[in-house]
Amino acid sequence: MLRSFIIITLRILWRNKVTSFVNIFSLSIGITSFIFIMLYVHHETSYDKFNKNYERIYRLEGDDYAKLPPVVGDFVKERLPEIENVAHLSGYGKVNVFYRPESDPENVKFTNTSVLWADSTTFDVFTLPIVHGNTSSPLTHPFKAVITEETAEILFGTTDPIGKSIEFVGHPFEVTGIIRKPEKSHLEMDVLVSMTSMPLVYPDRDLNFTGGNAWLWSATYLLAASGTDEKKLEQKVNETLGEINNGNLFDTIFRQFHLRPLKQIYFNGALQNWDYGLHGSWKIISILFIVGVSMLTLACINYINLTTARSITRTKEVAVKRFVGSSVAMVRLQLILESVMVSVISLVVALTLVQIFIRIFNDVAMANINLAEWNRPEVWIIVLTAVVLLGIVAGIYPAFYLTAAKPIRLMKGSLSESPYSFSPRSLLMTFQFTLSVILIICSLVNLRQLKYLSHADLGFNKEHIIQIETPAEFKQEYALRETFREELLQSPDILGVAYSAGSPGGLIPTHPIEFENKQSTLDFFLVDQDYFNVMGIEIVEGRGLPQRRISDTDVAPEKIECLVNEAFVREFDLDAPVGKTYYADTPSGRHSFEIIGVVRDFNIRSLHHKISPMNFIPAPPMALANIKVQTTDVGETIHNLEKTWKKVYGDQFFTFSFLDETIDRQYKNDEQFSKVINWFTGLALVIACLGLFALSSFTIIRRTKEIGIRKSLGASIQSIYTMLSWDFLKWIVLAVVLACPISWYLMQLWLSKFAYHFKPGWDIFIIASGVAFMVALVTITWQSLKAANAN
Repeated sequence: MLRSFIIITLRILWRNKVTSFVNIFSLSIGITSFIFIMLYVHHETSYDKFNKNYERIYRLEGDDYAKLPPVVGDFVKERLPEIENVAHLSGYGKVNVFYRPESDPENVKFTNTSVLWADSTTFDVFTLPIVHGNTSSPLTHPFKAVITEETAEILFGTTDPIGKSIEFVGHPFEVTGIIRKPEKSHLEMDVLVSMTSMPLVYPDRDLNFTGGNAWLWSATYLLAASGTDEKKLEQKVNETLGEINNGNLFDTIFRQFHLRPLKQIYFNGALQNWDYGLHGSWKIISILFIVGVSMLTLACINYINLTTARSITRTKEVAVKRFVGSSVAMVRLQLILESVMVSVISLVVALTLVQIFIRIFNDVAMANINLAEWNRPEVWIIVLTAVVLLGIVAGIYPAFYLTAAKPIRLMKGSLSESPYSFSPRSLLMTFQFTLSVILIICSLVNLRQLKYLSHADLGFNKEHIIQIETPAEFKQEYALRETFREELLQSPDILGVAYSAGSPGGLIPTHPIEFENKQSTLDFFLVDQDYFNVMGIEIVEGRGLPQRRISDTDVAPEKIECLVNEAFVREFDLDAPVGKTYYADTPSGRHSFEIIGVVRDFNIRSLHHKISPMNFIPAPPMALANIKVQTTDVGETIHNLEKTWKKVYGDQFFTFSFLDETIDRQYKNDEQFSKVINWFTGLALVIACLGLFALSSFTIIRRTKEIGIRKSLGASIQSIYTMLSWDFLKWIVLAVVLACPISWYLMQLWLSKFAYHFKPGWDIFIIASGVAFMVALVTITWQSLKAANAN
């Protein structure tokens, strides 16, 4: 019987080629889109799961600080038996790492990569398999390094790197191990260097980790014992740290400490202070999941619509089966099997499309999805089961629709509907285009917001600013920076040079302050006296920073002159801020700050965040050179910069970046989301149009006699075309009416993640409605005109 059902189903599909093509092709696109989105969702939700102790690893945080003084983690480990181990990690971000072969020192190889200072316990807390080298204690001793296989290939090629040295911050580090880089980790780790090297790399700096002036804060990861209750452990941690959280051992006093599970860091671990690593967006994942389900729903609607529309041509087939003895259940089973067959064939096509377009999707989504890891029996069982269920769901309504009437009514063709009546097909088609219009509006909003982000007035000049990170390991580093500045300013291509300890688009430290008996936090931005002029930032009140160069022997004065921004003035409701004094706890101790000027607000962080209160002080270390250049010949200017660099810094490797590119990288996730939404919006329109095309062709065939009578009675081609087109366009009108308020809500929800965004107007809804009408009209015009012009 099953064999008979399959043969009959294949014959029916072959006999109705157009309908079968539309059903299979649209369902294939829907399944393909759903698979791609689910692959991406799985990719994003799999971060850090490579760790065997995934459920037992926590990051210790204080208030909104992602990094803490290392003594904090050591203190709780010594006193709480529930904590098995602790690991400290501190990152430089992406820096240059060199390899100078002993046989050919001039043949220097380098890579700009992510470097982390790491405890020897890092390999006990995290699952980082060492594929070659010292597997027991690779980072125990000073000046040791562990690198990834990719880094080893870049620097050493086919040469065995174990025992050889890489150069970092001016010091050699012996490679003791090679690890396989985790594909999905919130930690960016290409090179791990032993944290015990820190006091030797910076002998002239305060690196007493338990002292009041601790220079290094780090990410602190705790490995809890199996079965530990998270809430109880967090309570114990706070009670224990209360002994040292008093401002004596480290200056910052935290209100509360938190344990953040490793599984939450990627999506919910981005904190305001000392943040690091990679982060995803749960909101984007949720939206994409909804889009994936919507795409699949659109394809199923096509199947239901076309099957019920074609029911008029199949009524006699069903009636004959009923007359010769087939039960209602058997007929329904045949119709549902037909739907399942379409679904299975669509799956085969979809899997082929996934194989073809996976590389393109990886590029668009900026992901690294490997299909090989999905080739497992349990995955195939789930996929096939889901597709069969999809076919059953899509086929239930047409099966019950065709078998609901008595056989005698089916023989008379009484399932025919009046062309003017409201039918379930109209409802489904309206739902299709409602989803399509919503996606169009979402795409337009994304494009408008990205345009706004790239053209918004940030309050400073981001164009034609070249940034160079100067070395921080020389004893006379400040003197060398002044020499570098003076040499640069001799060139007519250089309009200005200023130093800072950070950059717009980068991380800015925040410290607690006390001002007029009010406790708050303040962003500390270290800049020199030339910074505001070079960056085009306006001083609206008071005066600029004092004309004083930082030297290698500078000691912070008791009272530091500083500037604040307008957000600071608003935060404390000040009428005359100049001359006021406030106090702040910093890594170098408690200081008083005298306000000598106010600068106009500017966005140092991305437009996702509001401008926060900030102060500007000329204090070390300021290693980032911000160089404003002429625009006539940037290539020649960069060449001259490199010559000046070598003149001052010798063989230190020269690298540079453009400020506008640094700022644009803040919106990488937004651009990624926009591209993905645009792709699936286009595919949704294709699915909807395929369904509309096939549905309109059936409707016109059904109304052929009516059209002939109207023409015989004198109806014009224009009137017939208008009549046929309006029968479909009226449902598009309803779809637009339904889509607009839903889109407005979703648009506000999306834009709420930006502190600053464009002001949406009605033009977006007009454009989206116009696109929907135009696409629908183009889809049905050819068939409508063909029917209207027929003899």
